[in-house]
Amino acid sequence: MNPSTMELLVNNNTWPSSPGSPSSIYEARKLPNKYTFTLTTRIYLLLSFLFSLVTIVFMVDSFLHEQHDAKGCQVPYMRPRYVKQTDFDSEKTRFAGKYGLYLYRELDVDISDEVTGTPVLFIPGHAGSYKQVRTIAAEAAYQYYQRKGSLSHNGAANLDVFTVDFHEEFSALHGQSLLEQAEYINDAIDFILKLYPQTRRHDNDRKLNNQPDPSSIILIGHSMGGIVARTTFTLPNYQPGSIHNVITLSTPHLLPPAPFDWQISAIYDRIDAYWRHGYDSSQQYKFSLQDVMLISIAGGTLDNTICSDSTNVGDLIPSTHGFTVFSTAIPHVWSAADHNEILACHQLEKILAKSVLDIIDTRRGSQTKPLVDRMSIMQRAFLSGLEDRRGDGSDLHLGNWTFMSLDKCTLLDRNDYLNIDSTTLPRMALVPIHSTFDALTLLTDQMERYGLLLCRHEQNRMIGCRSVDILVPVPSSNDRDTYPFSGNEFGFASISMNETIGYDYLGIMDHYYQQQQHSATQKQNFLLVGTMSIGQNTQVIKKSMLGIAWNGIQVTLQPSLFSTVHIPTIENPMLAYHLKITSSPCSSGGIRRFSPFLRQSITTMYESKFYVDLASGKKSDNQNDQEEMTTHISIHGRAAFSSISINTPDKSTTGHEGLLMQFWMDPLCDEPLRFDLTIDWYATMGRVGFRNGMMLLTFSFIVVMLVFVGQLQCYNRTGIFPSFTEGLIYCYHYTFPWILALVSLASIYQCNRHQTYFSWISWPDILTGNMDGFFWWIPALGLIVSIGMISGISMVMDASLRWCSSATIFFPSWTTSSSSSWISGESQRIQRRVIVTLILFVLVATVIPYQFVFVLGFLVHIVTCIRTLRLSRSKSPLRRLDQMRTNRYHYMQTILLLLLTLLPFNLPILVVWIRNLSVYWLTPFSSDHNVFAIAPFLIHVEMLTTSMKIIPRHQPTSGDKQDNNNAGNSGRWMAWTTYGLMYGIIVYAFLYGVKYPHSIYFLSNNMVLWLLFLQFWSSRYSYSTFTTLLHFFTTNKRRRPS
Repeated sequence: MNPSTMELLVNNNTWPSSPGSPSSIYEARKLPNKYTFTLTTRIYLLLSFLFSLVTIVFMVDSFLHEQHDAKGCQVPYMRPRYVKQTDFDSEKTRFAGKYGLYLYRELDVDISDEVTGTPVLFIPGHAGSYKQVRTIAAEAAYQYYQRKGSLSHNGAANLDVFTVDFHEEFSALHGQSLLEQAEYINDAIDFILKLYPQTRRHDNDRKLNNQPDPSSIILIGHSMGGIVARTTFTLPNYQPGSIHNVITLSTPHLLPPAPFDWQISAIYDRIDAYWRHGYDSSQQYKFSLQDVMLISIAGGTLDNTICSDSTNVGDLIPSTHGFTVFSTAIPHVWSAADHNEILACHQLEKILAKSVLDIIDTRRGSQTKPLVDRMSIMQRAFLSGLEDRRGDGSDLHLGNWTFMSLDKCTLLDRNDYLNIDSTTLPRMALVPIHSTFDALTLLTDQMERYGLLLCRHEQNRMIGCRSVDILVPVPSSNDRDTYPFSGNEFGFASISMNETIGYDYLGIMDHYYQQQQHSATQKQNFLLVGTMSIGQNTQVIKKSMLGIAWNGIQVTLQPSLFSTVHIPTIENPMLAYHLKITSSPCSSGGIRRFSPFLRQSITTMYESKFYVDLASGKKSDNQNDQEEMTTHISIHGRAAFSSISINTPDKSTTGHEGLLMQFWMDPLCDEPLRFDLTIDWYATMGRVGFRNGMMLLTFSFIVVMLVFVGQLQCYNRTGIFPSFTEGLIYCYHYTFPWILALVSLASIYQCNRHQTYFSWISWPDILTGNMDGFFWWIPALGLIVSIGMISGISMVMDASLRWCSSATIFFPSWTTSSSSSWISGESQRIQRRVIVTLILFVLVATVIPYQFVFVLGFLVHIVTCIRTLRLSRSKSPLRRLDQMRTNRYHYMQTILLLLLTLLPFNLPILVVWIRNLSVYWLTPFSSDHNVFAIAPFLIHVEMLTTSMKIIPRHQPTSGDKQDNNNAGNSGRWMAWTTYGLMYGIIVYAFLYGVKYPHSIYFLSNNMVLWLLFLQFWSSRYSYSTFTTLLHFFTTNKRRRPS
């Protein structure tokens, strides 16, 4: 469009305008100084952008390279075969054409394809394959047939492992996909359970015919598959009692990893409420989950896909029905695993397969043992055994009584420490129990060789003994063991004096005594027995987090077989630490029987890690006789937006909070061990960024909204719509300091709330969900980084638009046309736009998701901005016209930035839709065909494309005094309503935008609808509409008396 066309349109009033709009009234005004560029403001913008860029780069680098857990998982071997269940067709499920069901069979192990065992169903996660079940299923098949002869308990059976093919659907991004998968799982469970009666009618095995038909199934879910498993309980097609056991691997139970779809958040809220109250006796739930066990297994720090903090189920279920455990805490595994590796970790799959086989009892319809027995089996399989017991002996597993002569036993003298040479240990040694110490501890490098018993005096110099199962495996620690998963193990036992009431001795039985007696070569091993005093061997570090951040923690441990350091203030999972161990060689010149090693644990979940061979290291520079070793420590704990109180047995029974560090040292080496614990700030950056990534997206939208408000205020006062960068300058001086102060105060107040709920607000659910006072500054830091991000993005966008505008000189048809052709073609162009818009609305209502139209509108708006900038750079003889063009470009640039900040909330579902098309899924997504969710955006973009008008001003500056007063009252009302709406959106986004980011889009949709109303109100159509309505109501009112 050339300048003459614009001139003609303005002079002929082709564009109607409201009073006070720049097109009808123009006063030459300068941009206020608070919006103008200065050297200081340029430095602000540059420093802010550089700070944000450096911060984000450091966070990403720290996240990718400073998570120090080593990989120790072994690769399993399997020979898979998948049998497709073709009978599971459209008559049995409406998703037969979309998903598939397979039965796993291991070649040369599973001979028959008939189902004769216990049904297990594997549910893959986001973009997961049904073939991921092969490691678990293969290990279960090998273990069953290898142990078949030794399985003495009745009810043992093989596993019929089924797996679901979701075609690698992106379930983490789309709530409707989760619901469809859960519905399909319930249909699959019904189909699988009906297979067994059919198979047994055609089977001649009496054992099978005498057993009840299976009435429930075991679910194993990976990642979002665990959420699908929990969702099945809440759907109408769920059969009560069809699921009694749910095992999840790397499943984000507390928070969705990508909450861009409102339906995902709704699913989480619904299933969380169901699982929290499913054990209640209320009329709505009626103990619906009273027999359901839920085990959550997490991979730990190596899992960079989901945050392992959110795998905690302690806030959802009672401790009697499940728990959360990390792979680093599982005996014989002791290794972290990444998101997919947790399904291919041979050590873990062996434990998982064995535990599932052990809970099987085909004599029951549920196919598994009672809940108490199942929980006991799972705790023995997955927990370390080092968790705090009750302390009164009620939870000790004691064997039957056996009696023997005291003369056949060797009574050991009680010293502080007993070093028993394994080659000279008698068959039965007795350690006297005295009340002068608090506990007995034992460590040996031959765990299978020894058994422990509690013994007491009987008549005629006889003693009665009961075996006690307290000897647990721990990783071995010497110069050959670099990592805890090296494969070598020690055995450790600890028993308090309160647990030995009624007994006189701790008995040590040598199971290999006869072999050692006849062995020509005897290997030197060790067995250390020591006493423990809680006052001397336990240290509680009562130091604040500020004190730890300032100078760390320094502790000296005296030689002791087992020592504990408790740091209650260390609970936050966002911090990483350096641990420097300093040790000296034994002054007596002896050789350590083992190197010191450490176990760290927390009370919010069953997470523990072992650090072995702590004495190995290089000589320190200042003392030649000392060695130093530095290792890295990180923990997991309370997830954002979760409840403060976590229901775990450790915390409820012992009152322990924070980090627990347990040290094992050779007590016969008389040199102390010193450790220095300091915060690793660089590694902490990666953990903070990983857990608060959604905050940057939300706060970036808030920054754009704050600038938008500042631009509108200037426009309403002066008639000049400043550029986005000029609006940023205004906000740097006036808006951002106040917002930073308010956000910081709100965060501090949130962190100091001791009650979870107050009035109508749930404190853990607002801002970033942080309740730790040490991290009160995270929202402020996120806002500062977001300001810098938007500053850089706005500058890059403006430069890109100007470059593209300059490039359009080679395409003059984009921006110029004759005035006569433009005027004659205006109505046809508007008609085409209306038709295209209506077609898009129909497509959104039937075929395509509204996110597709949003992206399309975003691209169209980019082209419109380029054309508008090209037009604004052409000079006009009318100064009023130049200002109109500049205002329009600045307004459209701000709208473009607003659409850009909303783009991340729409792209994920669009990706799901495009991928579904690629696999020929044409089933529409019911949650994404909402025309009203896109209509305001699309209409606004189309209006900006076809019209030169922008949002009208609401403060007139000239005209008749009476008319000016009336228009001024209306304008002020409109202006304050607009400001109130925008500030309301900003406040809501600050409070709930991080947890529910999808709500930002719908709030923005309402704001754009208001902008459309303002444009309609200022148009010539609003007056005629208002007059018609006024005439209609007043006419009806006059006729009512008659």
